[in-house]
Amino acid sequence: MSDIHSNIQKSKYKQKFNVKKHKRPSLEVNLKGFICSCNNREKDCVKESYNLLNKYADILYPPPANTDTKDDTDIGDELRNELLELTSIKTKRFQVVESGAKNMIFIKTTLEDTVQLAEKIISDIAETKSRQTKVLLRLVPIEVTCKAYVKDIENAFKRIAPKHFAESSKTFSVVYNHRNNNNLKRDDVIKAVADVVFQIRSDHRVSLKDAEVSVVIEVIKGIALIGIVPDFIKYKKYNLHAISEHDNETESQHSGELEDLHTESNDT
Repeated sequence: MSDIHSNIQKSKYKQKFNVKKHKRPSLEVNLKGFICSCNNREKDCVKESYNLLNKYADILYPPPANTDTKDDTDIGDELRNELLELTSIKTKRFQVVESGAKNMIFIKTTLEDTVQLAEKIISDIAETKSRQTKVLLRLVPIEVTCKAYVKDIENAFKRIAPKHFAESSKTFSVVYNHRNNNNLKRDDVIKAVADVVFQIRSDHRVSLKDAEVSVVIEVIKGIALIGIVPDFIKYKKYNLHAISEHDNETESQHSGELEDLHTESNDT
């Protein structure tokens, strides 16, 4: 009876004060961020993602040093203001978004260059061989999101492609995966993306084994997420656990967690 009474009281409290359960924002167009994958334990994955992203964002984008000379009172007030500002920045620069697929977390960001941050994380883990996450498996930078139609993907890709493909000839691959969406034809998407690359420079070459950059396209329901990722194949498709391993035997245990290039993943 006490449990029933308690539930009634909670219900009355929510009605009186209009208390609503917090709901994550949904994946939409024109976002930048990171795909973070895990094997269940999504809440822990979000926490690890926040910690890792903030750690390296602080390294790449440290707050400017203050060289002004002020009295102790002014300095104390300023330090407090700076701490409040930094706390505000950290809570705003990364925010989890409902992706629409199981074990797939999307962290949107206000940072300009998602690829630079992901590269820093991946290269550091590969160099030090230090596993920094337990639940978070993959961290893939996304530069733009759009509606999951071939023309929309092509137009969105055109906005980010010159930055990666205009300066010099490169080998590239296209990695396409879909979840909870069977409307797009894989070959149509790959052809549209490749055509844009060759329009920028005709001397680019396709390579499925050792591409210098990979165009990663993840389609989840009605949204396509696009990122142009350096050394995606070299760094085990940005699998944090695989690149931190010291031996091939342990590394092979994670190989099944990675999608094959140019093959569609099963809908989940």
